[in-house]
Amino acid sequence: MRAERTVDPHYRAVAPARHWAADKLAEAGIPAERRELLVLLVSELVTNAVEHAWPPVILRVDVDDERIRVEATDSHRDEPVLRDAPPTDGGGRGVWLIDRLASDWGSDLDAAGDCKTVWFELRTDDHAGVAAFGA
Repeated sequence: MRAERTVDPHYRAVAPARHWAADKLAEAGIPAERRELLVLLVSELVTNAVEHAWPPVILRVDVDDERIRVEATDSHRDEPVLRDAPPTDGGGRGVWLIDRLASDWGSDLDAAGDCKTVWFELRTDDHAGVAAFGA
């Protein structure tokens, strides 16, 4: 199953994107506890895209027998930065959460260097992220 949608470049678009992803994951038969983790990571991915990127932002969900992959593509070339945010910071933990809870993640520039895709994956047999999330 592969699905995509355009996300408005505003924080108000994060919740609808999260709900859309949850619906697509449910349609693909992803169990509820796995969906909760994925929706958290989708929220972080989309929040980073609307905060740091330029429109359009395209959200993709791709599920096959081996893995669940979520991508956010935008027209900003800067790569995401993994950092340890001080406890007093109100944000800055999205990439850190993705790094800790996903099986794999990264970012890729398109051939022309005009668009960046930030992605994460969970292997269908990997329950480490679910365990870390408390499920």
